[in-house]
This record gives sequence, C-alpha cells and structure tokens, in this order.
Amino acid sequence: MKYLFLLSFTFIFQIIYANEGVKCDFEEVYQDGSTQFGHLLFNDGLLRYQYLENDLFTIIFNKNYFVIRNDNRSVVNRLEDDEILNELKQILINYPNNKSSYSKDDIKIKIINSKKFEFPKRISINSDEVNLSIYFINCNFEEIPERFFQPFSLSNITE
Repeated sequence: MKYLFLLSFTFIFQIIYANEGVKCDFEEVYQDGSTQFGHLLFNDGLLRYQYLENDLFTIIFNKNYFVIRNDNRSVVNRLEDDEILNELKQILINYPNNKSSYSKDDIKIKIINSKKFEFPKRISINSDEVNLSIYFINCNFEEIPERFFQPFSLSNITE
C-alpha cells in the first residue's frame, strides 16, 4: 500500500511539474570575464531567452527560433536551426533526466544541478563558437502564459 501511495505521489508530482513552466534570471560569464544578464522563460517546449541590455536581443523558440531586438522589438532574424540553442532546449525539456555532461560534434556541455531548486544551477558550454557558463538564479516554477513566447507581439516579462 505504501508503494502505491509513493507511486501515486510521484505521478501526481510529475503531472504538476509538467504543467508548470520555469522562470529564471540568468548570468552568462564568458571566458574573458565579461558578463551578460537576462531572463529565461521555459514552458512546454517554448523558450524565451532575453538579455536585459537594451542594445541586445531576445531569442524566442516557438516552432522556430526568432531573434528580436530589445530596443525596438523588431524581428532581426529567423534562425532555421541553432545547435547550441537546440542543446539548451533539450536540457530543459529533459530535466531532471540529464547526464552531467554531453559532447556532440565540437560542443561540450556540463550541467551542475542546484541544491536549492529543481533546476540546473549552471550550464557550461564550450565550442569553437563560444565558451561560457550560464548561471540560473531566482528560479520559480509557475504557469507562464503563451503570449510571452509570441515573437511578433512580444509581451514584456514584467506585465
């Protein structure tokens, strides 16, 4: 009986967790010591990766990748495919069932899980293109409306 209760509790937790998205602040730290800050939203396979700096951009995944300028909200580019973004998205989709490291072609990724919340604390990405660590801070699990993932009518995260 206690196993049935444990199994039921685990199943219910997975259903609740699957219906929630995650919202985190992030800090990117590059090999030269420079940093960038922003927000990450992820819900049901949809991704929003938004830098705080007005002269940078927001990346949206909603069937395709879109790069949107923060200063005027215009779509700069529609990316057909991006290997690093695809790997990040897969890590988020598969969490917590990830390995601690991945290697694919010229990309090496390491994942360190948080002890404070059920999400990665740090993802390290090393490739020919980029060497950086992404730190996830202040993560909250909540329902995230789909409007935050619409590239052509980009809603402000603080709305």
